[in-house]
Amino acid sequence: MLVVPSILDAVTVHAEGALCTRVATLQAEGGRLPTQVRINGLPLSLRTGSLRASVLQGPPGLAVRDIRAAFDVQLPDEVDVPTELRALEAARARHTEVTAALAVLHRELRAVMKLTPSFPTRKKEDVQQRDAPVAALLSLATLVDSELGTLLSRKLDLERQQRDADAEVTQRKQRLAEASTSARGERARVYRAAILTLASVPGVEHPAKLALEYAVPGARWVPTYDLRLPRTLEEGTLRMRASVLQRTGEDWTGVKLSVSTADLERRAEVPELKALRIGRRQPPPARSGWREPPPGLDELFAGFDSTRAPVLAKPEPPAPPQGQAAPVLLEEPAYEKEMAFEEMAREDRMSTTGSYAPISPAPGGAPAAAAPMASMPEMMPRSRRAPARAVVSKKRAGAPPKPADADEDALMEPQADMAEGFGGVLGGAGGGGAAEERSLASRVEPSDALLDYDRLELAPAEDTSARGRLRPRPAHVTRELLALAAVHVRIDVMALVAVSEQEVSTVRQAPSPAWSVPPRQSSPHFDARFDVETRADVPSDGTWHTVPVLSVPVGLSAEYVCVPSVETRAFRTVRVENRTPYPLLAGPVDVTLGDEFLMTSPLPTMAPGATQRLGLGVEESIKVARNTRFDEATGGIFGGATMLTHHVSVELANRMTNRILVEVCERVPAVPVGSEKDIKVEETEVAPLWQKRTPLPGETQVEGERAWRVVLQPGEAQTLKATWTVKIPASKMLGGGNRRT
Repeated sequence: MLVVPSILDAVTVHAEGALCTRVATLQAEGGRLPTQVRINGLPLSLRTGSLRASVLQGPPGLAVRDIRAAFDVQLPDEVDVPTELRALEAARARHTEVTAALAVLHRELRAVMKLTPSFPTRKKEDVQQRDAPVAALLSLATLVDSELGTLLSRKLDLERQQRDADAEVTQRKQRLAEASTSARGERARVYRAAILTLASVPGVEHPAKLALEYAVPGARWVPTYDLRLPRTLEEGTLRMRASVLQRTGEDWTGVKLSVSTADLERRAEVPELKALRIGRRQPPPARSGWREPPPGLDELFAGFDSTRAPVLAKPEPPAPPQGQAAPVLLEEPAYEKEMAFEEMAREDRMSTTGSYAPISPAPGGAPAAAAPMASMPEMMPRSRRAPARAVVSKKRAGAPPKPADADEDALMEPQADMAEGFGGVLGGAGGGGAAEERSLASRVEPSDALLDYDRLELAPAEDTSARGRLRPRPAHVTRELLALAAVHVRIDVMALVAVSEQEVSTVRQAPSPAWSVPPRQSSPHFDARFDVETRADVPSDGTWHTVPVLSVPVGLSAEYVCVPSVETRAFRTVRVENRTPYPLLAGPVDVTLGDEFLMTSPLPTMAPGATQRLGLGVEESIKVARNTRFDEATGGIFGGATMLTHHVSVELANRMTNRILVEVCERVPAVPVGSEKDIKVEETEVAPLWQKRTPLPGETQVEGERAWRVVLQPGEAQTLKATWTVKIPASKMLGGGNRRT
């Protein structure tokens, strides 16, 4: 089989998981392309059910007929043991030589360092002053310094050589230890592989390109943004980025990266539309791939049954004493003992696959006798079977004794039912010649599990109830496990697969970046895909990597918002309008003001054409002051009402060098429902005029909120005034006090 090299070309990262595409090139030899190729080096965590293959470039008629998953074991290169032994001996000799030279150098250093000037002892009666030998002292110091410099430089060189010799000895020992078969088996890398079967096309001269697509878990992504604004906040650029985290087992190097909000696990099957005909009733057409079992299947195994040793009959148990009831013996039939493995597999399969659906009765009014497959005793789990068919009923008083062979017939009824079920339902490749079985097969429509030929197997000849018939393979006996029979290496593949699954599961527990929102949470009702502008690299190390995706054309307008009744400071905001045909997902925005990083702010999800407000912190160059005055008086006819008048004035001053738009928010008291007769609120004087504030999508509606929108030139100051009166009965007062400013 030809092994074709491939390269990872494109990756689409979904909310959880990724879809990878590899490209392989086939070279024509002798005017023909190979009919079966193998692509190795696939990650161990890929899902075998997601393998897809197609022809990107090739001659007409070239198509992929079949694709199967397998395992690929890559061993290290063989090691020449004698050569490695000689290299190890040479490395050790070199290490010994350098160590001996370094020891000699240390002795020389100690000898040179002992060269210090000494002076003779003076006698007590000698009082004559002597001149110090300065020239000799300087000469000795110069000699010691020069010798020490030479020796220390040699010491540094020998120490470097000693480290290199140590590393070489260690490396040679490791290579020699890896030369054994067991060490090579431990270092062997296990990968997945794909076996492709192609259509035979003659007369091919040019190479062909194949695309292999597969899904892998262990990948996530979250959107992030980068907003760059000038000091005036008048315009700016918004770029979308993607923080990608992957632990799939293979590095994504130079791939066409895309990110999608879709769910990789979502089923997207095309429905099968049935034709509706008006006229005489006709039998439904036979499904493609199904045929009735041919007659004479049991006679094919007559010679095999004659060679098998007959089963010895078991001795009958002794009769119980008279007057004592006969014990009930429940013995498992012989076919159940032989098919314990198949029974467990059927139980697993019945939990995942559907049952057979009965079709309409045949013409003539004959009722449909086909029951769902789950009702057959042979296909039901042992714990859910009806015990009336296999259990001998207790002896009743006065009942006539049952013949001895009646118990045997009762015990053999399930076996006959199971053989009938297999002959009529599971006989995809053959069946008995009984008319009842043929009529049952003609009335029962096979399930999709029996039409998936890649997952069918032929029952062994020892299985008398299902031999010669196709049946679904047990769920835990996958084709991947069968492919391991061709791998003759001492490797615990199941342990490696378990380790790979554990590494993949760590991606879900990885903490997300600050302010980030998962794509499925920010866009639960729509899906979008974003293609990265350039090829990207994302290693499989389980850490977040930021990749620039694209520049987002948005509309930006600066606004300053102030709520003086809560905080006498103005806040910078930017109104962001999504002018793209696709949505902008929720995520953090790194804001850069001029050449300085300002802050990180959360951006909510924005549909196409939507507008959101993005906060950028406090603006100290806008001065705000709020003053209030409260008057309480008596009004109304005969003084039966209390007039509560509130005066509010807000002073604004622009200390910036550019023209700004400031939105000042105030709140007028709101009358609760049901109190409109007792409480009335009147806005008497407002200058300049304000209006009811309309919140943006995602902002909370505040009852009674009003807003001034004021334009201030550089250095301009303006005063905003508002007066409202609350009228209540004189015998009542507002909860918490009449003062409401």
